Amino acid sequence: MALRGSAAMTDRQAVALASRDLTYHSYLRLRDLLSLQRPFSDDPGELHFIVAHQSMELMFKLMLAELRNLVALFDADKWCATLPCAQRLNHQAQLALEHMRSLRDLPVTSFHGFRGLLGTASGAQSTQFREIEVLSGLRDPGYLAVQRRLAGGRLPDEMVRALQERDLATAHQAAARRLGVTDWARLYREEGCSSPCYLVSECLLDYDDLFLAWRNEHLALVERMLGSRVRGTAGTDPLSFLERTRRYRFFPYLWEMRSDLAADAGGRLVD
Repeated sequence: MALRGSAAMTDRQAVALASRDLTYHSYLRLRDLLSLQRPFSDDPGELHFIVAHQSMELMFKLMLAELRNLVALFDADKWCATLPCAQRLNHQAQLALEHMRSLRDLPVTSFHGFRGLLGTASGAQSTQFREIEVLSGLRDPGYLAVQRRLAGGRLPDEMVRALQERDLATAHQAAARRLGVTDWARLYREEGCSSPCYLVSECLLDYDDLFLAWRNEHLALVERMLGSRVRGTAGTDPLSFLERTRRYRFFPYLWEMRSDLAADAGGRLVD
């Protein structure tokens, strides 16, 4: 025991000694990070374009880690821990959205000054974004068919692996069932904010809402930059493609339940 304790202390001392040499720059590897922005043109707007997209991808990386953590918490029935985790996920999604919104300040003439240099590079090729969609619960056959077509006939490996994982919507519903929740409208009417399940579910609805805002913002940004008659760099009809994505929801059962609540309160359902 004494020998093992001594070895462990030596390891900790070694880490402590190495840490003494760390600086802000070396810890964050800023030299490497700041060398990754390599515009193809002299237009200053291209640097903005690159930094905004790289920042979004960093947020996506953080969101993927948070999504997997949240699924594990639901599967372990740790409801008290799921709420702050879901709130962090929402904050990260909001930050990614703000990075994209910053591109509204990019002059359209500046964008077209370097757009021709992008070749076939397109935001539709972001595999991290597709992983987020799949791990959040979007597994609609039509959606997957579109992704296969965009990727040349087969899904990217990252999406295939994500499809083999448990998704957030499934984990959330399974954890709720273990609590006895089979009627979402009843949970909202009878327990409301006194229930951890209600609080977390509302947080997940906010997450879904953020993705709806993302899709709307993306659609508006593309029209702002390209108008309505120009194909995207990947060859797609961007407005038609993005318009279809606005129907996607990660947690349709939380949205549909609102119709039940409204009908129970006297609202008339649409035929």
